[in-house]
Amino acid sequence: MKRKKLISVLLVTVMAAVMLFGCGKKNDTGTESSGNPAADTAGSEASAADGTKTSSGKVTITFMCSGTLATEGEDFQIDQMPGLVEQRFPNVNLEVTKLPDDQYYTALKTKLATGEAPDIMWVQPRYAGVNAVFALAEAGYLTDLSDLNAAKLVGPGVKDFTYNDKIYAIPAGVTFLGTYYNKNIFDQYGLSVPKNWTEFEKACKVLKDNGVQPIVMGDKDMYVMQFGLYQLAANMIYPKNPAYDDQLRDGSVKFTDEGTWDKVLERYGSLYENGYIQSGSLGLGASQAIQKFIDGECAMIFDGTFNAQAVNSTGAANFERGYFPLPGNEEGEQLYAAGVPGAGPAVYSESENIDLCKQILEYWFDGESELYKAYESCGKFISTNEGAEVEPLYEDFMKLYSEGNSWYWCNQAWPAGTENEMEALFGEMIGGAGTTVPDITKGMQNKLEELLAE
Repeated sequence: MKRKKLISVLLVTVMAAVMLFGCGKKNDTGTESSGNPAADTAGSEASAADGTKTSSGKVTITFMCSGTLATEGEDFQIDQMPGLVEQRFPNVNLEVTKLPDDQYYTALKTKLATGEAPDIMWVQPRYAGVNAVFALAEAGYLTDLSDLNAAKLVGPGVKDFTYNDKIYAIPAGVTFLGTYYNKNIFDQYGLSVPKNWTEFEKACKVLKDNGVQPIVMGDKDMYVMQFGLYQLAANMIYPKNPAYDDQLRDGSVKFTDEGTWDKVLERYGSLYENGYIQSGSLGLGASQAIQKFIDGECAMIFDGTFNAQAVNSTGAANFERGYFPLPGNEEGEQLYAAGVPGAGPAVYSESENIDLCKQILEYWFDGESELYKAYESCGKFISTNEGAEVEPLYEDFMKLYSEGNSWYWCNQAWPAGTENEMEALFGEMIGGAGTTVPDITKGMQNKLEELLAE
């Protein structure tokens, strides 16, 4: 194992450990929880987190994941999963801890560094974030799950959790970035769904010329800049060079190469220059932008399937929604979607209950169990299991995905932090600070090299 390589960069703090062990079902922030009330009793046998049998004769399996608690109804991981697992495995006490992303990353690093990681942990595909599956697999923290039938059922996304020909996590369905649009406005001006960049620009011009704001974006939350940029990159970079990100890592290509990211940034920037994305976007938050869309104040918004509930919620205007991939392709070229497998569970390589953890994952992702149905209905992902129902809104995306005409989100292959540099510099450009496209690509390249050298 290469665990020492990863441990050397982990910031182990007592505060993080205290934070992790102090999680309650719903604390005063409403963002941290553990699935079993009995497990919240400090010092009790039932709260044992080492996989040993509790006083009731049950085996405790610990599961730690990231995310926010459901605001309406039951939370799948916290409220539903422990009971459903117990129904299938009466000898198991599933103890769940759910933390906001930043807290989860800190807690996971601490637990891995001290050898006290949860039996089941939540990991991201490829190199995405602190809990990236490739980095954790390389360090020896994860169990090979290649023998699971679940790995065969979840579709092509499993390749993004495969390292050195071994599968180390089960992807929880697929999520897409796309363009939500107001069908009523499109119909009013005789617009159809654009299939290439030229058609998209023409649609934006028709809307603007008729006094309709084409697109709204909440760039105050700069991560939303990725929503448009990654869709363009899926059409402009990866079809020409599928190995682009691998070559970025070995230095054979650079962000500064002409005809690559400079073209993507110029194309996205033109939407701001032409007023197709509203002025003052840097003063508008993501939720505010969604509110403007559902209130009928604009025709389109770039967002993901993960925000479908918010984008489809009731606003001041009553209209039908549609969803299409932002077409960065030229006329006559294949259209690609920006779709990725969602984060998913992996098993700690030093768990004392690896076989039992595998059985739980098999049950979870078998495509027919009560646990699978409950997860599918929570609406956080689109199931890629064969025969799964797909909402009409996402049928075109799933068709592209199943045909191999889809690319992962760029940051899944970059060292975490590269995308933040891109966002900050792009924000300067659209904010009138004098930053240019070459400044952005140079900054991205410098940040990439800095992070790779760490």
